[in-house]
Amino acid sequence: MADARPRQVQGAGHTRRPRCRFRYRADARLRRPGRGGPVTSSGALPQLSGARVLVTGGDGLIGAAVVTHLVADGAEVTVLDREVAAAPVTGVRRLTGSVTDRAVVADAVAGQDAVVHLAGRAGLDRGGPADIYTDNALGTFLVLQASADAAVRKVVYASSINAFGLPLNARPVLPSRYPWDEDEPADIGDAYSLSKQANEAAALMFARREGLSMTGLRYPLVRDIREDGGAVFGRHIRAALREDPRRQACEGWTYLDVRDAAAATAAALTHETPAAPGILVAAPRTYLRQSTAQALARHAPTVPSGDIPGRDVPVRLDRARELLEFEAAVFLEDVDPDLLADLDEASGADR
Repeated sequence: MADARPRQVQGAGHTRRPRCRFRYRADARLRRPGRGGPVTSSGALPQLSGARVLVTGGDGLIGAAVVTHLVADGAEVTVLDREVAAAPVTGVRRLTGSVTDRAVVADAVAGQDAVVHLAGRAGLDRGGPADIYTDNALGTFLVLQASADAAVRKVVYASSINAFGLPLNARPVLPSRYPWDEDEPADIGDAYSLSKQANEAAALMFARREGLSMTGLRYPLVRDIREDGGAVFGRHIRAALREDPRRQACEGWTYLDVRDAAAATAAALTHETPAAPGILVAAPRTYLRQSTAQALARHAPTVPSGDIPGRDVPVRLDRARELLEFEAAVFLEDVDPDLLADLDEASGADR
């Protein structure tokens, strides 16, 4: 069990100890009330071929990649989304509706072996705080409730690297140390991060109360980094470094290609994990040209740091490797090494 570590705050003369921390006993025996004797959390799919899988938000960036991956692996996929994308993935069953509509969700979940829940509002620029929280937190609760009622074998849900609250926090907070992991104490200051923490809490409750097998994935910055030879992603990270360097430091300059995000999601369907906290998934190297030690010395000089080799991300990915057997395969430097961002030039013109 991890110790409670103080939060580092830039420019502040104090630290504090947050009170909230997820803990999960992986060996705990869970009971489904009214459904027979005790059951262990053992609902991981034995294989994807032939499995009936509902993907909510299946026409979004990550969702479309997940659907493509699952179809290629032989799964029978149903997509639930608010509207059909301009160029949707073919060969799947499609339903239109909102995950905040209980009847729509119940109909979509019925008869499924597994659910991949990706629907929601991704970030603070997708509506007001109440809309973001409602769609993300209530939508997830209804999907989990329907999955438990329908005796779905496995649920994989989208959490976020923002679930611990630091990156989007309005105050100049930083992690308590580097590398940080899923046990980093939370400091929530926005509706989006709060919704993601609420989703992990809901997952833990359903796992304990219903025996529902679940995996949360804390996705970082996810993009198609091969788009236009990597130029689109290159411009994005340079703009991010200019506009909010503290946020990038909190996220450890992490990223994940959308195809790797799909692979991690598929792996979660076939592996048994605790329901929470969500598992950090990311490429193991940063998008920076400088070493991570140099980046931390510049942007987090007061935060204790362990030995982090080369450009390795200052975020622990042990749980992704051990629980999901997942390793990212797409790296920015393999697309184009010139796209790696230089901290000295981050404030200059886009490439």
